[in-house]
Amino acid sequence: MANGLNGEVDIADLRNALNKMSIEQSKEIARDVEGATKLLEVVVEETAHFEQAKKVAKSIVNSPLVKTAVFGTDPNWGRITMAIGKCDKELEILPGTISISFGNIPVFEGKPVNELELTKVKYHLQETEIVIRVSLNLGKESATVWGCDLS
Repeated sequence: MANGLNGEVDIADLRNALNKMSIEQSKEIARDVEGATKLLEVVVEETAHFEQAKKVAKSIVNSPLVKTAVFGTDPNWGRITMAIGKCDKELEILPGTISISFGNIPVFEGKPVNELELTKVKYHLQETEIVIRVSLNLGKESATVWGCDLS
């Protein structure tokens, strides 16, 4: 692999391959936690800066209340807003401007969406890979983190 027989290496291709491999390894670590039944992917978008996105995403993925809700297929978006609210130093985050989706199903857009959407979310939460997407509507930065449910 490193003997040079294949000639020059495109650094962008190498960087992309290493990034893809690192993401897959991160997902596998989260999937393989003892007792885990679901992989959680939390994507926080439209933040003022990367550190804000990462902090909010980690608060959500590390929340025992979020983890147990996902395990129990409970579409409780309030647990996600609670985890966002725990980022108390992030004063620019306003509840009325955030959006929350499970997969591609919106559940909160400055205010709760209708109950019919929550029924759709229950089906999404039965999958083995759950995506929670949050938009703070503050900028252009984003972060993605992975974790697992709490069974």
